[in-house]
Amino acid sequence: MLENIFNNEAAVWIALRVALTLVVTIIIARLFSLAWRKWSKNTIHHKFIGNILSGFITLGGIIIALRWIDALSTVAAALLAGSGILAITIGLAAQESLGNAFNGLFISISKPFEVGDRVHLINADITGFIEDITVRHTVIRTFTNSRIIVPNSIMNRELIENSNFCNPLSSQFIDVIITYDSNVDDAREIMAQVIGNHPDFVDTRTEENKTAPKVPVFVRALGLQGVELRASMWTATVGVNFAACSGARRELLQAFKEADIKLAQFALIGNMH
Repeated sequence: MLENIFNNEAAVWIALRVALTLVVTIIIARLFSLAWRKWSKNTIHHKFIGNILSGFITLGGIIIALRWIDALSTVAAALLAGSGILAITIGLAAQESLGNAFNGLFISISKPFEVGDRVHLINADITGFIEDITVRHTVIRTFTNSRIIVPNSIMNRELIENSNFCNPLSSQFIDVIITYDSNVDDAREIMAQVIGNHPDFVDTRTEENKTAPKVPVFVRALGLQGVELRASMWTATVGVNFAACSGARRELLQAFKEADIKLAQFALIGNMH
């Protein structure tokens, strides 16, 4: 009878120690993550390293918790040994999980994108902004504010269109179709002024070609509907480009009305460059 009571008390005490160890581990891991986010740079490399270290803290806490259980103390001791950690890690993380971890490491080192970059996964037809990278996956925030979780092994072999890579400047076409009885030269001049005077427009001319027009406006085609004109809206980043093009189109509508330049049907078209 007394033996059963002592055994029950011992089991309760072990359970409490295991629970306390796990709670403390979770708290330490959370505090580390918060401190890492505060003091590290907001880059893919730092996010990946932070998630790796947080994972090791959690693994260490689990190993310590296992040591309180006599039946599992041998396993915990093996995990603490260098060869034991390697064997268990390979056994648990083999194949897909281990592949995601290594691919995440390669992405972190090669840096094909950074946090905040606007990317388009060509094969998967996914467009959004890089938000995070963990040991297993990369998180992409879409324009609708949803999250797409992409395994690192898939991310590493994807064809990625990165709007921010090397040069963050972004360009989008503004296409206008005017009727044949409108003055083409006046329309081209108005387009150049409206786009070039927009506060978000970036002049991409170099010192060597400063004599070239600030905003070249081309006659793209002589179509069935009318004369098709095209100009490019250059902005500092892709994030402001859509709004800048929208504002320029509104100003063009008003300027064309004042100049008696008639727009053909489906006149304003925006195509990504």
